[in-house]
Amino acid sequence: MGALRGIVLVAVGLAALAGLAGLWLFWDRPDLEAAGLPVAAAAGSAEGVRVTWLGVTTLLFDDGETRLLTDGFFSRPGLLDVFLDREVEPDVESIERQLAAAGIDRLAAVMTVHSHFDHAMDTGEVARRTGAVVLGSASTANLARGAGLPEDRIVVMGAGGGSRRFGRFEVAFLPSRHAPIDGGQPPFPGRVDAPLVPPAPVSAWREGGSFSIVIRHPRAAFLVQGSAGFVEGALDGVRVDAVLLGVGALSRLGRGYAETYWDEIVGRTGARRVFLVHWDDFTRPFGDLRPAPRFFDDVEQSLGWLSGRAAAASPPVRIERLPFAEAVAF
Repeated sequence: MGALRGIVLVAVGLAALAGLAGLWLFWDRPDLEAAGLPVAAAAGSAEGVRVTWLGVTTLLFDDGETRLLTDGFFSRPGLLDVFLDREVEPDVESIERQLAAAGIDRLAAVMTVHSHFDHAMDTGEVARRTGAVVLGSASTANLARGAGLPEDRIVVMGAGGGSRRFGRFEVAFLPSRHAPIDGGQPPFPGRVDAPLVPPAPVSAWREGGSFSIVIRHPRAAFLVQGSAGFVEGALDGVRVDAVLLGVGALSRLGRGYAETYWDEIVGRTGARRVFLVHWDDFTRPFGDLRPAPRFFDDVEQSLGWLSGRAAAASPPVRIERLPFAEAVAF
């Protein structure tokens, strides 16, 4: 009996240690403030193009006349939903609440960088509520159809991209790639080949092809790079003032990849300002901004690699964060 009791105690102790180790891995997250990443100043009453970040790569562009939104992801399926590939669906109450909080009662367009759930799950619902057209891949179009959006408000950008004009904004979709973080491939590769009506497993939101989105306005030009992938040379001749640079899982791809990514996206476009996006843990509730656990993605390490490239540029490039839900003027 004594030996058995000892075995049980050892087993319980090991289980407790394993649990503590798991908790430590989950709670050990990078600290962007400690890493010295500055937050851009909010616009106040400044005029011009105002850009508001609403988490992940949801970005509102507003010149006072026309409003454009990238992705429009407000629902937040939890960690277990993603890990277990559970059935999920847009959180309509959250979408309506967050649109109201951001003052978004109308949009000319919702532009989707690719069709994973953390970018496109809410696209159709957001468009239905704001009068927007949806721009994206054929997969994104099927997500919009599944949300009941009529065909005359769906614009398919082919593999070669395309462009549209909204007010004084000109939007161009350029072919890109998703970060190759799953054995050299994107997570959930493939296409959405038919209208997707939720609820559906997280994996049903297939990548469907990725785009870089260039947004031009007489006041400034922007590049939205939603995922840390690239097509070599695809941005030759493209010049922008600022890059909204997706860095999700970039640390998993290594320093050499990260520096090449910077050169292809920032170096080729001549941007002087870079704002990191898609660094936040998208399984947390909306507005609960914290980086993903370090074991999954060390954004602090990625920042260190990119900062070296930024400092070496002539003139140096400034890397910043956008304040959450507050407009920055350009």
